[in-house]
Amino acid sequence: MDNGNIRLSGPDLIRSMAALFVVCVHFYLNCGYYSTPMSGEKMYIMTVARWFFLICVPLYMILTGYFKCNKTISASHYKCLIPILTAYVVITVIKIFVSNHFYGKIYFFTDSVKSIANYTFAWYVGMYICMVLLIPFLNVLWKGLEGKREKHILLGSLVFICSLFPVVLYIAPSYWQILYPVLYYYIGTYIREYRPHPKKLAAVLTVAAMTFINATVSFVMAKGEFFNWNILGPVDSGYSTVTVVICATAFFLLFYETDIKNAALKKLLRKISEVSFEIYLFTGCFDAAIFSIAFRYTGGADAHRFFPLFFVLVPLNFILSFCAARIYRYLYLKCSSIFRSFFGKSNE
Repeated sequence: MDNGNIRLSGPDLIRSMAALFVVCVHFYLNCGYYSTPMSGEKMYIMTVARWFFLICVPLYMILTGYFKCNKTISASHYKCLIPILTAYVVITVIKIFVSNHFYGKIYFFTDSVKSIANYTFAWYVGMYICMVLLIPFLNVLWKGLEGKREKHILLGSLVFICSLFPVVLYIAPSYWQILYPVLYYYIGTYIREYRPHPKKLAAVLTVAAMTFINATVSFVMAKGEFFNWNILGPVDSGYSTVTVVICATAFFLLFYETDIKNAALKKLLRKISEVSFEIYLFTGCFDAAIFSIAFRYTGGADAHRFFPLFFVLVPLNFILSFCAARIYRYLYLKCSSIFRSFFGKSNE
């Protein structure tokens, strides 16, 4: 919900695109991109797309700040972790069985339990749990600042300590890079409070410029060898890098107040948005199935062979993950309703 009781399509559109971009990023993990030498037009095009799709996680974090900027210390706030953790455990167990079926027994019981407990299957879940625990206190800090000037100073400070390195190798410290989720959270909070309206063309050009800068730098610096994670992306694949921060923020500003009039499209985006987290989890399950079958026909992971398959495998994975996510959400709500009614009667 956004303006009063009116639900704008913008946030749903952004969340839906972020979910799609997650599937795209997973395609890169499975298609052999990171083990293919960085040379030729195909690899450059894939590198441009790779850096564009990488804004998926930053968009989720900005949305978190946008929607949770008024949350306080309360039971209702912390209860939001229940459906998240439930989905994580249930869908991860499904992923374990699917992966064992297609790849042989690669996950054993003890290892699976440990991996679930330390968020190996979905690092974002561990990060988000910590974010939820901090949100009420982050909001207190934000509301304690006086006016735009102090909030600009906070954002500028976070950019300096979280995202300038490794773009700026000197002066800018590298110690606090992992704090970048807080930067994105406050960017979302700032946008919700002040509702900036940059010119659309400027936002589009900014997204394009940052994407091509990232792609060109990483492509050239690879020097014909494999993708170098230490160039622009030493922390969590590059989410903290200032060019990615700028790109994600410009992309968010481009769409966050979009008001789609088509009722069917608006409903579809809302349905996708409602299960975007579950889509993120299910895409790992379908990765195992889709790529194990694809490898039989491509001879294994190779970015050049998979380049044209992007336009088939990514939509297929997204549609299957969306359908599975909606089924899971339906069953979860049914079970939750039964659980509440049972314990409600028990307490009477």
